[in-house]
Parts: sequence; C-alpha cells; structure tokens
Amino acid sequence: MPESKKRIALPRIDPAHASVLVGLVLAMIVVVLLNVVSTRRFTRWDWTANKRYTLTPATVQTLHDLSDPVEIWVLLGSADPLEQSVKQLLVAYRAETTKLDIHYVDPDRDVVALEDVKKRFKIETGRTEQGHVVADAIVVVARGDKHWFLSMSDMVEISAGDDTQVKPKEERALTGAIRSVLGSEKVKLCFTTGHGEMSADDPGREGAGMLRDVLEKDNYELAAVDPGAPNATEPFASCGVVVIAGLRGGFAKEEAERLRTYLLGGGNLLVAASPITGSSETGMVPANLDRALAPFGIALDDDLVIEEDPQLSFPGTGGIRFVAQPRPHALTAALVKGDDKRDTPRIVLHFARSLHRVTEPGSASPADLLLTSQTSFGLVNIAGASQWKDAPQKKAGDLGGPLTVAMASERPKTTPSAAHGPRVVVIGTASPLTSPTFREPLPLRGAALFVESSISWLASKPQVLDVPDKAAVPAGIRITDDDRAAVRRYVLFLMPGTVAVLGIVIALWRRRTEGAPPAEEAPKPKAKTKTKKKRAPADEDA
Repeated sequence: MPESKKRIALPRIDPAHASVLVGLVLAMIVVVLLNVVSTRRFTRWDWTANKRYTLTPATVQTLHDLSDPVEIWVLLGSADPLEQSVKQLLVAYRAETTKLDIHYVDPDRDVVALEDVKKRFKIETGRTEQGHVVADAIVVVARGDKHWFLSMSDMVEISAGDDTQVKPKEERALTGAIRSVLGSEKVKLCFTTGHGEMSADDPGREGAGMLRDVLEKDNYELAAVDPGAPNATEPFASCGVVVIAGLRGGFAKEEAERLRTYLLGGGNLLVAASPITGSSETGMVPANLDRALAPFGIALDDDLVIEEDPQLSFPGTGGIRFVAQPRPHALTAALVKGDDKRDTPRIVLHFARSLHRVTEPGSASPADLLLTSQTSFGLVNIAGASQWKDAPQKKAGDLGGPLTVAMASERPKTTPSAAHGPRVVVIGTASPLTSPTFREPLPLRGAALFVESSISWLASKPQVLDVPDKAAVPAGIRITDDDRAAVRRYVLFLMPGTVAVLGIVIALWRRRTEGAPPAEEAPKPKAKTKTKKKRAPADEDA
C-alpha cells in the first residue's frame, strides 16, 4: 500500500489573539499616518504668559514672501542666557518657511566654525571675566553679499535696578534684519573729502579705520563724497548722514552752500572739527562752516581749549588733553552719571575748540552736550606754539570757561512722513573719531561711545511698528545646557539609583533578621497580689 502523504498542520489562531494582532497593526498604521501629516502640518503651542514665541502676522507674512534663501548665523554659547530664547524663536520662524538656513556656532566649542564666520563677516571676539568667548555680533543675517549684524542690545533690553526687568526684542530684530538683507535699508554715511579729512580706510593713529569697522557692524553703508567735485550740484542727495571727520583746510563758499541746502532739505550732519592751524596772525584758519550751521544756531570758535582743572586734565599735556563733562540729552543718556552712582566711561578729548550759539531768522535752539570746567579757557592765539616750553596761560582776550565743546540741534520736520527734522551734532575736535579712541579701555572709551550714539541719533529711523516689542518681564533664572543635563542626570539616575540602593539595603537587612532565632525573653516580674481585707462585722448593738 503506498505510503500516505503527511499533511502539514497549520497552527490554529485564537480569534481573541487575532483581534489583538490586527489592532496592533492598525495602531502602527495610524501612528505612521499621523507622523506623515505632522511633518506637513507643523503646529506649536506657546504656553508662555506673554506669548513670547508666537509670531506676529507681519513676521509670518515676511517669511511667507521669501523667494531666496536667507542665512542666519547664531553666535551664542550654552552659557549665554539668550541662547535658548533665540533657538525657540527660530524654531517658530523655520516652521513658517523652508527658505531659512540656520547655523548655530558655540564660540566656546566650535573653534573652527567661529574662525570661518569671523573671517567671512569680519567679526571681532573677546573673552569675559569667566573665560567665555563673546563676539561683537551675536546674530548675523546674510543673503548673498548683504549681511546684517545684531548685537545683544538689539535682541533684549535690560533695565537695571532692584527689580530687574527684561524686554524681549528678538522678533523685531530678526524680522527687521531679514527685511534689511532683502532690500537696501542701510543708512548711507557720506564722509567728505577734499579738505584733508581723516580717511575711513586708515586704521592708523590719524585715521578712522576703527570707526569704519564699528559703523559697518552697526549696519551703515559708508561712502566718500567730494562736495567740491565739478558738476556736483547735489553731492549729498543720497546721504542719510554727512560726516566731516576732521579738517585741515576750510570749506569753499560754494561747498558750504551745498551743505546748507542739503541740511535744510532734511539732511543730517556730524561735524568733528579740531582747530585748523595755518598761516595767520592767530595761527588758526576758519573752517568756513558758519553758513551751513547757522540755521541750527551753532558756530565754531577759532580757539584752542585749555583745561586747568587737575582732576580733568591729563598730566604732561598742558591741558590740551582732558575729560569733558556730558550734559543730559538723548544721545548722552548712557554717559551721564545718574542717581544710582554707577560708573560711566569718561569722555576724553584732545586738541579741541569751543562752540557758541548764533541766531538767524528761524534758526533752531541748540543743546549743550559736552562742557569743560570753570577753570578752563579758550586760547585765541596759538602762533609760535612750537616754541612754547611751558603750558600756555590765560591772557586778555582769551575765552573764559566753562566752554561748550559739543552741541546738538534739530529743526522741524520738512515732511510729515519724515522720521525727524534735520539734525546736526558738532564736536570741537576730531579726536573721538580716531582709531586710538576706539582702542581705549572701557573706563576711557566714552568719546567712542559718544560718536556711536551721535550717529545713531542722527540716522534714527521710525520703529518697525508692525512687529511690536514684547512686554517686559522679571528676569528669570538662567539655566544652561549643562544645568539641564545635571537635572536630567539627577532625576533619571541619581534619584532612582538612591531609592534602589536604599531598597537593596533594607531587603538585605530584613533577610538577615528574618532567619535569626528570636531572642530569649527576660523573665517577667511576678505581679504583686493584693489581699483584700475582710471587713469586720458590724457590731450588732451599734
């Protein structure tokens, strides 16, 4: 009889197990589909009290309108309190567009990447007292050959005091920077030439090379303009601010008239003019800027300021190098000592002239910015100064102190849409613009800060109102990545490990004690028995 074929017996599947298996498969399919949908429709919830990471409609529209990629370089380390805030905000930015290419560089750890960024954008770095590397720009937004720098003050505003308040400005700064690299919103600073002015390309002692680097970091466009060029009837037409950085010769009458026309039409001017030495009876020649400055109520004196206060003048300089005293104004707010007795950088001037007020019909009223002491004077004759052996002394006819060595003035708006009226800042010396001023240690760098503040005041534009600042909040505790890692280790390992070790110790102790024979009990003392006294029978006759 042929051998019968063996049948393969299939395993029987329990209907209950089959339903569980089908449910697991369906659950996995649902999870995969949810992941696919979530990658296409990204949503974030902002649970912060002031909706700090919720983008405004203006920012969202700006991101949706991006047609070309924009690079964002964040130069913040884990020790910086602003790092996590910027990261969270950029996550919201990236959720709205694929056109952002964001790079994070930790200055303390990413040494090679930091060097590449420094070389590309000409960024300067230094170290804090704690040894952390910091850069003069914490965020760089770039598109092609255009770039925009953001500093700490652009991103956040901190109010000092007992109750420290922090006002976040990251969204306004980042959105403004993106808009700036997409367009041509940089203010153009025009440095005049043709009169022996210092060069913005010269990093030496007599040049303004360091100032140029600072201004480029402050997102200004620099250009050279010759007001006396042939056929240059409107040489300042495209200038946001005209800068006269020192003079070795006076302006021609036609040049001063062109400057006046530009200013009355809504222009802005920074003049830094030291006394001009020349062949004359007094040893000085005029700058010939009176016609341009008269509508602002300011005029230059032809003198040399001598400071005789030993607390303000530098030894061995004959009073020519001294510390000027700032007066309250919008551009000197960070340099005037307040009620909090904080130390402010001193404003050091060298080889300065004084200023005075003038009036013409319709002229503005200027404000004093920097003054000398009462013991100072203005020397009106410096002829033969090369032969002087002693410090000059005040003579009859010299100007008496206190003297004004810097002024600011503003005229009414020329158009309703203008950010402000024509503005002028005049400094009686070119020394604040020189490179050595910007290399001074912070306690003596007040003149450099004064120049930066002056240009900012002159070039100020209307705020970006469609991206408002967030409300100020109390300063919180700064938690770095290292702190978070320490908390994670404590919660995930240290605490459970401690409990586990304690449990093992208790288990071993109980195991040891459970197997031991019970200890012999000490004999209990016998309880004392109380004898009850029998009551005597009562006397029957009682």
